[in-house]
Amino acid sequence: MEPSLPKARVFFRSLGCPKNRVDSELMLGALALGGYAIAERIEDADVAVINTCSFIETAREESIDVILDVADLKQRGELRALVVAGCLPQRYGRDLARELPEVDAFVGTGDFPKLVPILERALEGRGRGVYVDAGRTHLYDDSEPRMLIGGAHSAYLKIAEGCDRVCTFCAIPSIRGRFQSRAPESILREAHALASNGALELILVSQDTNSYGKDLARTEAGRPGLAKLVRDLDEVETEWIRLLYLYPSAVDDELIDSIAGARRVLPYLDIPLQHASDPVLRAMRRGVTAERHDKLLGKLRERIPGAVLRTTFIVGFPGETDRDFETLCDFVREHRFDRLGVFRYSDEEGTGAFDLAGKVPRALAMERHDALHAIQSEIMAETLALHVGREEEVLIDSAATGLGVGRLWSQAPEIDGQVRVRGDVPAGSLVRVRITATSGTDFEAVPVSG
Repeated sequence: MEPSLPKARVFFRSLGCPKNRVDSELMLGALALGGYAIAERIEDADVAVINTCSFIETAREESIDVILDVADLKQRGELRALVVAGCLPQRYGRDLARELPEVDAFVGTGDFPKLVPILERALEGRGRGVYVDAGRTHLYDDSEPRMLIGGAHSAYLKIAEGCDRVCTFCAIPSIRGRFQSRAPESILREAHALASNGALELILVSQDTNSYGKDLARTEAGRPGLAKLVRDLDEVETEWIRLLYLYPSAVDDELIDSIAGARRVLPYLDIPLQHASDPVLRAMRRGVTAERHDKLLGKLRERIPGAVLRTTFIVGFPGETDRDFETLCDFVREHRFDRLGVFRYSDEEGTGAFDLAGKVPRALAMERHDALHAIQSEIMAETLALHVGREEEVLIDSAATGLGVGRLWSQAPEIDGQVRVRGDVPAGSLVRVRITATSGTDFEAVPVSG
């Protein structure tokens, strides 16, 4: 019996954060199960699906630019249908439908599991549609099909959805809705399945990772929480387990002990602090002080020897003075973070900061961004140079003849730089290398034989 032909060939573009990437992988899994072929190039596709981001201004601009480029292909008759999914339609669906008549369907974060019937409707020409359930995001489980992007050796594991925090700069709660935890049994089943399928690295993500379990029912052993989940995941047969996005005020002693005692859960701590000046932290409604930041960082360095600390800061927040910024710079110089991201404040409608007075001029905010980035670059040039000459294990993400590109355990995908390995190394493997040089946030290395 000959195999049936695919309903259509779909090109998929995923934008934004790792959490969005998981949504994209679930949509790809549903499409494949629904009889669609996945095209690697848009030139080979009948349909395009774009999973968008709208977290900050630059993300919205990127999403709109990609949509317009693909819409031009549809207008020229090179595509039969165009679907826009994710955060952008969740936030602006009706407005987008008026402004982008070339798009056949807008699918929000709560409705992407319905992508297959939505796409079938679009291909049949049964009218355009906006499929957005306000204030709701789909919480998946391990029973749903998923097609990994970028190989099976490294996989994101989304443990929760939404956020209940009240940070005044952040639009995520209005886009993704209330906080929802996945059942621990579902997470563990998926983790074991991913590891059995070749995942050497599992990366835990959510909007607010250490709130995990707060909405789950109490069991005989107590309420499920992140510390217990860390201990359970540490039994999964993989190499690296990485935690992203730990809210600073919720990093407690039990979680620290769980990470310190783990074999596979990495001592890699991604804790977005956002600022170090008390007036700015209050205006951000972060629920912490600079002193609490100091104590937390000191405790982490003491109780998890060799821990890698990653954080992010926002500059140009409304009301941020020169003194506030200098306080932040001094804080960064003092604590010498292993990895640091700097963001310029983005004025977002519907957030608490949108109506605050004291807006920082765009040019000044960019100056502060560049100045803080320069401070961190000097720190990293010194700390990364200490790796030169060492032998380390590298997870190879991609490989070509004579060159592999991968990461140390201290480098999360796409945000912490990479290691360029000169030699023939297999993609998706752990390789022993010797670090030979540094360049910015990257390393050069050669394989170690034997």
